[in-house]
Amino acid sequence: MTGLDWMYGRDLPLLSLTFACGLTARELLERMGADDSLALRSQEDFRDEFGDLLYAEDSYVVSAGGHGEWAWAWEHGSWQCVADDRLVCDVSMGTQALVLHANEKPMVEFRYAENGHLITGINTVMGFYSDRFTGCDPHRFIPAMRALDAAPENGDYGPLGPRGLFFRLAEELGAGLPHADLTTNPVLSAELQPRPDIDARPPESAAL
Repeated sequence: MTGLDWMYGRDLPLLSLTFACGLTARELLERMGADDSLALRSQEDFRDEFGDLLYAEDSYVVSAGGHGEWAWAWEHGSWQCVADDRLVCDVSMGTQALVLHANEKPMVEFRYAENGHLITGINTVMGFYSDRFTGCDPHRFIPAMRALDAAPENGDYGPLGPRGLFFRLAEELGAGLPHADLTTNPVLSAELQPRPDIDARPPESAAL
């Protein structure tokens, strides 16, 4: 099984994932700004404590766990991970970090950072090639995308589609998320502190 195998072809109206290499799940949430609610909870305890807050205004509920060398964090009803590039850059200090975001527009964003710097940012909605790719090395993943039969310079994301393509790029870096960590296993969870002057709430709530 691959790191994100259960996500391919699945209907995920809102997907906001942050990954970091070489960090524990607790360290990842601390870098993302988790408040003092941070604790290990069973899925039942998580639902009891945060169920009414998952998609509430001004609530930023997140779960976190690990896969191999990478920690993951899933925002249940917010998108702080892409509302401000500073988050992925903060998470990447001394290591590498990755963000995957998708919504119903459809839009997919892929952001990769190393040691506090955004290396590559890709947004599938932008209309021009130069706007879709940002960062200090915006074309780093072009060879890997072409190897997967995509032609990103033409807005062609190949047979996997934009979501599947970016899932595969994340997997090739080593990132993953066991589905049971969202449904069965106890994992860390918390609320994130709002980042100043950043609107990280989706316009409409979308359940997993």
